[in-house]
Amino acid sequence: MEQSKSEEQTTELEILEFKAGGNHYGIKVSDISEILPYNMKLTPVPNSHPLLEGIVMPRDFLIPIIDLVKYLNLADVDNLKKDMLIVTGIYNMNIAVHVDSVAGIHRINRSELTKPGKKLSTSVKGVVSDIFTINGRNIELLDFTKIINDINPELANSITNS
Repeated sequence: MEQSKSEEQTTELEILEFKAGGNHYGIKVSDISEILPYNMKLTPVPNSHPLLEGIVMPRDFLIPIIDLVKYLNLADVDNLKKDMLIVTGIYNMNIAVHVDSVAGIHRINRSELTKPGKKLSTSVKGVVSDIFTINGRNIELLDFTKIINDINPELANSITNS
């Protein structure tokens, strides 16, 4: 059943706020599998995509790690980093993004989201899906499906064609 416009605007979202390259970003909590400290030994992957930092194996499965600061074409400016890995479950796969720090979770109404304008923190087109403001900070909501597709388009194709 489709939601009416008024129901859609009152639906709450849980957004995890994090920092990368000195900017504030968000990801829907529903897209997150887990959050891990960035203190594990990374294994480099020869001949891999330049944005792939390596892989970790925190338990019995491998997790590739994407360098989000590099992907977003940002400077590595945060001196107070508490490096973390946000592991997504997009495409039913564990794929992590390396971020500078995690700030917390916000509950917002969909009506608080606005479409991005031209003035964004990144020059990567189409990666910011929405923006909202909390405590005077603009938080750019990132489209992690697009990020993964940009780095590995074959992954999306193999899943949609199976």
